Order: sequence, then C-alpha cells, then structure tokens
Amino acid sequence: MSEGMQVHRCRFTDFVPQAINAIEYAPATVRRPYVAVGRANGDIEIWSAKGNLVYEKTIPGVVNGSLETLAWAHQTKLTKDDLELFDTEKEREKATRRLTERAPRLFSAGLNAVIVEWDLAKLVPKAAVDSYGGAVWCMSTNHAQTQLAVGTEDGHIRLFDITDDKLVYQRCFDKIKARILSVAWSHDDQTIVTGSADGAVRVWNTDTGRMAARMTLPREGRDPTLVWAVTVLPSGTIVSGDSRGHVIFWDHVMHVVQQDFRALGADVLCLGADADGHTVFASGVDPKVTQFKLFAGGKPASGDTKKKAGFRNKKWQLAGIRRYHTHDVRAIAVSSHLDRDLLITGGVDTQVTSCESRPFPNENPYRQPCFPPLNGVVSVATEGKLILQRQANVLKLWSLGKAEPISQVLNGQMESGQGLQVYERQRDLLQMELKTKTNLLCSTISSSGRLVAASDVEGPKLFSLVHSESGVQVRRVRGFPPENFVPEYSESRGATQMRFTSDEAKVAIATVDGFVSIVDISEWQQGVFTTVRRHCQHRNTKDEVEADAGCSDVLTHPGEAKNIVAAVADMRTITSMAVSSSGKFVATSDSAGYVAVVGIDNKGATVLPPLAPRKQQQEWPTSLEFVTGDQLVLPTNLNHVFVWDAVKRSFTKWSRAFGATNIPRTYSRMMSCVAGVAVNPAEPDCIYTFATNHITRIDLTLAPGSQSAVLNIHKRKQIEQDIIAKVVEEKERETSERLSEQSQYKRKRKQSVSESARMDVDDAASDVASVVSEAASVRSQGKDWEGTIVARLREAGINVAEPHNFRMTERYQNLMHASFVDANTMVVLERPWIDVASALPAAFHRHKFENSIDGVVLINLDHESLKDLGIRALGKRLLVLKSIYFLKLQHDVPITSDSYVPRTVDAEPDYAHSSSFQRKHTRQTEENISRLMEDISTLSSEVTTVRNDMQRMYRLTILENKPLPAPQRHMTDPFSNTVLVTRKSQGDYDQRREGKGKSQPGHVGSTTPVSAAHSPGPGTINGISSLLMSGSQAVHTPVTPHIRVYGDNALQRENESYKSFRISADDPCSIILPQALKKYHINDSWQHYILCIQFGASGKGKVERMLAMDERPLHLFQQLKDAGESPVFVLKKKTSDSSQYTSTKIGTFGAGTGSGGSVSNGSRSSLLSFEQANASSSSLEAPAGRSSVAGNLTTSS
Repeated sequence: MSEGMQVHRCRFTDFVPQAINAIEYAPATVRRPYVAVGRANGDIEIWSAKGNLVYEKTIPGVVNGSLETLAWAHQTKLTKDDLELFDTEKEREKATRRLTERAPRLFSAGLNAVIVEWDLAKLVPKAAVDSYGGAVWCMSTNHAQTQLAVGTEDGHIRLFDITDDKLVYQRCFDKIKARILSVAWSHDDQTIVTGSADGAVRVWNTDTGRMAARMTLPREGRDPTLVWAVTVLPSGTIVSGDSRGHVIFWDHVMHVVQQDFRALGADVLCLGADADGHTVFASGVDPKVTQFKLFAGGKPASGDTKKKAGFRNKKWQLAGIRRYHTHDVRAIAVSSHLDRDLLITGGVDTQVTSCESRPFPNENPYRQPCFPPLNGVVSVATEGKLILQRQANVLKLWSLGKAEPISQVLNGQMESGQGLQVYERQRDLLQMELKTKTNLLCSTISSSGRLVAASDVEGPKLFSLVHSESGVQVRRVRGFPPENFVPEYSESRGATQMRFTSDEAKVAIATVDGFVSIVDISEWQQGVFTTVRRHCQHRNTKDEVEADAGCSDVLTHPGEAKNIVAAVADMRTITSMAVSSSGKFVATSDSAGYVAVVGIDNKGATVLPPLAPRKQQQEWPTSLEFVTGDQLVLPTNLNHVFVWDAVKRSFTKWSRAFGATNIPRTYSRMMSCVAGVAVNPAEPDCIYTFATNHITRIDLTLAPGSQSAVLNIHKRKQIEQDIIAKVVEEKERETSERLSEQSQYKRKRKQSVSESARMDVDDAASDVASVVSEAASVRSQGKDWEGTIVARLREAGINVAEPHNFRMTERYQNLMHASFVDANTMVVLERPWIDVASALPAAFHRHKFENSIDGVVLINLDHESLKDLGIRALGKRLLVLKSIYFLKLQHDVPITSDSYVPRTVDAEPDYAHSSSFQRKHTRQTEENISRLMEDISTLSSEVTTVRNDMQRMYRLTILENKPLPAPQRHMTDPFSNTVLVTRKSQGDYDQRREGKGKSQPGHVGSTTPVSAAHSPGPGTINGISSLLMSGSQAVHTPVTPHIRVYGDNALQRENESYKSFRISADDPCSIILPQALKKYHINDSWQHYILCIQFGASGKGKVERMLAMDERPLHLFQQLKDAGESPVFVLKKKTSDSSQYTSTKIGTFGAGTGSGGSVSNGSRSSLLSFEQANASSSSLEAPAGRSSVAGNLTTSS
C-alpha cells in the first residue's frame, strides 16, 4: 500500500443474499462446462467450471419469484422421426453436427407452476408453459436429452417434448395421492423413479405411464416419511434420501433394500453421484456432506467393476463425512467429465462451496462469496463520496464518513492499519424500490452522484438525485433511453452494463443483444437524448454482421464476421465494461472471451487478439479498467494480468514480458479470481487488483519478481522480523563466545611470556608468535551477518535484491468493492459473513454427545468424523478408533486400506501400510517393552518390601525409641511384637519377646496400651483350643454381610481400579493390620485399631474375639474354616478414652463363599482384594469420629 493512504473500511452495506435451492451441471457433451446455480428468489447464476469455478453472469428472476429445480438439456442424437427426414448418411451426420454445436438449454420451475426455458445470451425467457399440475417440486431430463419429466403438486408425472428446440406437453402418468418430491431417469430411459410425500419410492414404465413397482419406507411417528431425493446409478441401483435421515440403496430388479444407512441426523434433501456410479454424496438439513463408496472384493470399485470376479460381493460403505456449511444443504452437483472432478454444494447459508470430489473428505473446500463477485452490485461516486448498492429491484444509497485531517509529521509516525478519528459517520440517504417485472441486471452512478442509471430486461432507466440538508430527492428522467439506442430488429432492450463518462455528458450502454451504444445525455434536464453511435464488435456471426451493416438510422460500426459456432454465439453476453478517464475509449468484454476497445467520439474500434492460444486452456477477462494514459488492464480467470495500450493498439512491453508468464505462483494460484481493478491518482504506474479475499498492488514498471516470492506484506514483515531477530541472537552469542576465547588467548599469552623467562629467547619468541597467530585466526572467522540475513530471507521467499512487486494484503475479507475516491484515499466495502449469518434462519441443532451412531456409521468413523462429533482431543480420538478396530476384528468386518490400524497391532498383509522390516521392528519393540515391564514389576515389588521394612525400623528406632529386636525364630520381621504387648516394664517386655511371659485372655477392655500404640493385647494364643472361648469372654454380634463405602471420598474410591497386595500366611497381625488400613484408605494411625475375628456355624450367633499382634490371623482363619465355623475378620477402632478400651465397630470383611479361600503356608498369595460395593446407600452416613471405610477382605490361593 502507498504511504499515507487512508482507507474507508465500510461494513454498513446490508446486502442479503438468497438461499441456493438448485445446482446443476451442464451435460458432458457441452464444449465448455457450465454450472447453473438457482437462488430462492428466481435468479439463476451461470458459472464456468473450466479450471477454477468462475462466475460469469446472472439471469434475473421475476420479482418475488420462486425457483425449486433446474434442468439442462443438450440433444446430440437424432430421433427416429428426424432420421426419416434425411436420405443419405452425410445429411444425417451434418444434422447431428449441428445439434452438437448448439448451446445447451436451461429450464427452471418453481412454486408458480410455470416451466421456463431461458435464453442464455439475452438473459430473458425463451419459452414458458404451464405445468398443468400446480407447483413444480422436481424436474429431470432423460439421457437422450429429448424428454423432460416434471413432478407436480397434484401427484402426477408429466412428460414434455424438448426435441428440436421445443417445449411441448406430451403425456401424463397415473396419479398418486401425494405430491411428487423427486424424480430421476434410468440410464436406458425405460423407467422413471420418483419419491413422494407418502413415504414411497415408485418405479414407472415410461412407455405405459403406469407404476411398475412400489417400495414403502417405514414411518417415524405419525407423519409419513418424505422422500426428498432419488437418483439412479448406471448399474441400475436406486438410491433414495428421506426425512428420517436415511440413505437407502435399492435393488432395481427385486425392488428390495440392499443397504440402509442412517447418514444424517435430519432430512436428506439432496443426492449426487459420479458418472461411474461408484460414489454417492448426500446432505440435507443436517449440513454434513456424507460420502458413500462402492467396494467390490474389499477394495474400492473402479472402472468396469462388473467384469471383475468380486463384483458379486459388492457393498456400499460410508467413506467420509465433512461439514462444509452452517445451514441446510439443498443442492449437490458432482462432475466426473472435467479436468478436475468438482463437488459443488449450496444451501440456506447462500455460499457456493466447491472442492475436488476424489480426495474427499481430505480436500478443503473453497467458499465463493455470498454476493455475485464479478457483477458490480456496488458502484462508487468518486466526487460525491457516495455508495450505490443493487439487490433484486431495490437501490440503496449511502454517503461516506469523514475523518479528521492529519499533519504530515503525524502521518509519517502512524502505523499501518491505525484508525483515524471520525467526526462524521456514514449516512443512509436513499432506498428506492423500482417497479420492474424482473430483478435488475445492472446499475451505476455518475462521478458527482447526481445521476443514477439501472436496467432490467425491459430496458434502462435514468434517475436524477437532488442532494439537500433534508435528504435526497429522486426524480425519474423521462425520455431515456432514446428509441434508437438499439436497432428496430433487436427484440431485447435490456442492458447488462452501463457507465457514465467522467464529464457526465455521455453514457455507454451494453445491451443483451451485444450492442454498445453511446448516448448523449448532456441535455438531460431538458429531456433530450441522442444516440451518437452504435458499436457491434461483439456481434460477429455472419447473420449478425449482415443485419448490422444495413442500419442507417444511427451511425453503426458492424463487427467482423468470424467462424463462430452456435454454442459460443448462443451463450455470449457482455459481462464487463470500462470507460477511460479521458472520455475517449470504451472497453467491453463478453463471456466468449472477446474484448473490444471502441471510440466514444469516433469510429475507431479494435478487437483484441486472443489472450491465450486456442490449443491452451480458455482464458477471458474477469474485469476491465483504464489507467492513466488510456491503458486498459485485463485480469483474467487464470489470474494473469494483461495491459493494452488503446492509443498504440497493442499490448504494453510489461504485458508481453510478464502478462501470461512469470506471475508469482501465490497470486496466479489463488482460488478467487480478480473481481475489479482500482487506480490511485497519486500512483499512475500502479494498479490495485482486488478479489473477495485480497487486495494486491502491482507496479507496471517493475518485474513481478520470483515465482515463489512471499506476497503478503504482513506475513513478509513477520518473516523478516523473525529472521533478523534470530541472526542478531546468533551474532550476540558468537560475539560473547569470541570475547571469551580472546580472554583465554590473553591468559595463555601471559603464561607463555612468564615461562619464556626461564627459557631461551628463541623459544619464547616462537611461543608468543604461535599465540598471536591463533588469536588472529579466531578473529578472521567472523561471519558476514548481513549476507546471512539476505541468504535466509531468500530461502524464505524474500529476495531483497529485487523490488517487492505484487504487494498483497489479506486483511480485508468478503470484499464487495474497492476503488479510489481521491488521491491516496481508498474505499473498501466488506460484507462480513457473521453479518450474513445473523440474518439467516436457525440452523439444525446438533447434540454434542447424542449422535445416534449405529454400527454402519461406527466402522467408517475417522479423525475428521470424530472432530465433527465434538471429540477434539487427539488421545480420545485414538482411543475410540482403536476400540473400533478391535470391534471390527471381533465381528469379522473387513479392514480396508482406509481403516485405522493401531501402531501396536501387526496388521494383515492386505491392508498393512508398513513393510516387513517395520513389522519385525515393531514386534521386537513390543517384546522388549514386555520384558522391561516384567523387570519393572519385579523391581517395584522388591522396592515395596524394602520400604515396608524401613518403615518398621523407623517406627521402632525413632517413634518408640526402642532398640531393634533380635531375630526370632517365630517372627517374620522385627515389627511383629512391638505393638500389641502389655508393657508394664521393660523386663516384662523382654520376657514376652523371649516367649517367657504369658498374657491372660480376656475382654478387649482389660488390655493395657503400649506406649504410643494404645493397642489392646489379649495375649498369645497357641492352638485351636484357645479359639473356643467361654460365653463370658466372647462378644456375640449378628452377622454383617458386606461393608459399604460411605463418606465424602466414596465415589472417588469407587472410580479407582481394583488393587491388591501380597502377604504371607505366616505374617502376624502386626503386619496385616497396617496393610489393611492402607488398603482401605484409612489415613489414621494403625495404633488406633484392632483386628477381630468372628466365627460360628450358620444360623447361630457369631462369636467374636480380638487378635493379638503376634498371632497369625490367616492360620486361624484357615483352621476355623476347615472346622466349618465360617470365620469373618472384623476391623474396629478404639474410642478416644484410653482408660476404657471399648472398641467401635467399623465394618466386617470376610472370605465370602467362594471356593478359593484356602491359603498355603509359606506361599506368597494375593490375600486382599477390594470389592467395591454399591454406592446407592449413600443415606447411611458414618457417625462423627468414625472412619468411613468399607469393603470385603477375601482370601484366595
């Protein structure tokens, strides 16, 4: 951008686009591929699909009209009746050639019950007939391009004859009691398939008009299922999409369901299939685009699959899902006969989206703007600072805002993109609704803003605007246009382009018939208009040239007759116009690629040579604009830039050198074509081209630069800053290292000099010389930092040795228009998508987790599909895909090349992506990992044992201040006898440790705590006889079946994985008790708890006794179990009153009834296994002061 340039960034325009209801490709027999896009208001846009998708023109619909369906036709074969008219084969071949060279025909229909054929050159209806059945919901031509089938509101299918440029009603099929919503022809044209509102798919015989088969769809609720879309594949398979969101593939012979997919979460509104019939696309109210592929023998079908042996084992699979739109998708078109297989979609969000169909769903789409990008819906009055917008039959006018002037000093200090202080905002001046039959074709405003011209298909209109403080007054100027601005033999008076000259004395009008008329309007206030001359350079067929040469009413300049085929002439429309600032020349271009530069005040006219050789891809201008010196700039659909000198009548030197070649790839490969050119009066040698997503400044005196150059000025600046910052950092680092090395050399030199005092003089001199030479070599290694920066910039696509041409900015998006209203003052009009989306109806509501995924969809999910389902985390997607993989193996689902295969799985050779070496390496890696895991498990077990031993030793030596006990024959570790002994004296303790002391059995309340442990000690019990106590010494308690988890941390513990720890059958209670507390997440000291055992025969009261710390509970447990006493361990907590050793019962845990309850002495066993109980009993809360612990302690061998 130029320094000091001010930009009016306007977002106040309220252009409201229309929904897309239909998209249709022209037949493959057409020389130039076209795409018709039907809008809800009746407008039909014609796009060219040669190369990129390029907008050409709009056929205006009727005001407040309706469009539901489109159909193309291009007859290339003679009918049986036509063959009888020709006697020889040469005559038939000649007639067939004439049919092939004709332009395609386009039909439209809607709720107004009229079928219209359009003139694609004049943009007016060519023929119209009544549907004879009310609203038309669907329409389709047969493959012979001779008949048109129409589905109507009254339940009839009607055929229309379209041979020999006719549109005549032919016959009617039997009636059904529901409207026909969709229709499709079989490829042999023998049958017609329809979908209706009564939930049925019907097959009709075209010869008899009677129903041959009926296939009924199930209902969901009371309302019948609506069959919104049907199509027939080359193989005969019938595909239907309905209101349940299902896509069904039907057998065309037996008329039964082959496969049924739940493709979408809501109605399927449209279907599309490629030419081979191996790929089907579906979409609808749920705006996902879903792809189905045919697989034969486990591989994607290709070519003539019927000849392959595996064709009998054919299956359709859901191959991909992408979400290209925000709202309902109402139309899908797929083409396989182009250089690029394009998938085009559109719907309620008004955007035309295109992408290549073969790499779907990996291909990113390109979204065309929601407004016509090349049709000039916005015009700017440079002197009056006004903006005119056209939509349908309405014109709107705004005045630009004004900003505070800035000084030159401040201008140089401001940064790019910095806002200015606005003291007057834009004003909405005018909204004018014209009384026209059709929507407007074009509009323009004069430089001063005093005159506005607009045209529909009936002719142009001129309005004068009177500006005052109170507002704007509008007056229709009568007498415009003059009757002779088109000749008498011209049937159409509509204008496709109009431009005022800079002095507002004349206006140039391009008509739908190809005339360019110059009309004098200098006396418009008196109502006097004169047609000065009429140029006919775009009318270049033989008949047109002969007719134009005979005109005598107005000075007419006929064109030059050329050998143009009818297909080109019948599609030709003037699409662009420009008037030079000097008022000498008018330039026009048409959709056929012809460009003419004619004189306004003289008869001089020039038709430019073709922009590209005929053998190469077709190329035509997308916009025209004159720069200073009467030079015409022509950007093309291939994003080339040509410059034509209107005075010298030749391309400029820059254009010949760089116009079609040497354009930077970043610019030439942009998906969006240039929509216009702006010229800054302060820069006469520069132009500004703009598209919907960028503005690019091109200096016509400089070379374009490198093919791989970075054009975006913001990205370029960021790259430069990053590279310079990195080089500066490297320089500083190297400088510091060099200084450090120099200091080392100085120290070395001093050291050598000091040593030389004890050496000979010669030796000292040689040492000093070596040190100096080393320092000099280090200093000579300094880099050329400036050269380093230049080299790295060149690698990044920035060549500082060349001037930066094609300076691009992508700051402005959804550009409608850009132009200069003054020197260094630009107006940029944007229509942000967020503003358009706010005016659209509500979109389909998608539940994030309730996806209704069945097995058919599940096996075809991939990363992109999971993203669409709301799973953004990569780890979660990998976990889901891995689970899907094992489900496929479990249910014998074929693993295709597109299926996800975990890296840790050795895939089958048919679908494995890795080589044998990689598989072998993976297998070895898994074995190594397995061995490492075993070693880690063993090491962990050993570390746990050592840690437990160290804890016991720590408690003995530090907490209880006791010496380590001597190893005993009956103890497994020193910690066993230090807890539950009656400690009256140290001597008593020593006697008990040596086995001399005896304790008396009794109630737990009679025991005495030991130091900090406070644990009761019932004494040592030897033998099973000691287990059988008297009733006075035992505590009888009812059986507690299970222990449940209560408390705040219950749910957290339930979510933890089951754990177990290993103990020995010879371990005493002093080891088992701390382990049990740890197992059940009791963080309290183990010294506050005791372990009891309950036993007793079934049906009798249980006997409970406390276990001493030196007892072996598991031995006792096994002995009681063998005696049939059903033992159960009980964990209890002591009360806070240490003088009263009454215990509080926490819960019970026991062996259960399993058969695995035996324990082998001396063996290490997994003795504790936590069985989480049902947490639904949350109403049972543990009393205050009690631990909330529960579980089952089970033993197993």
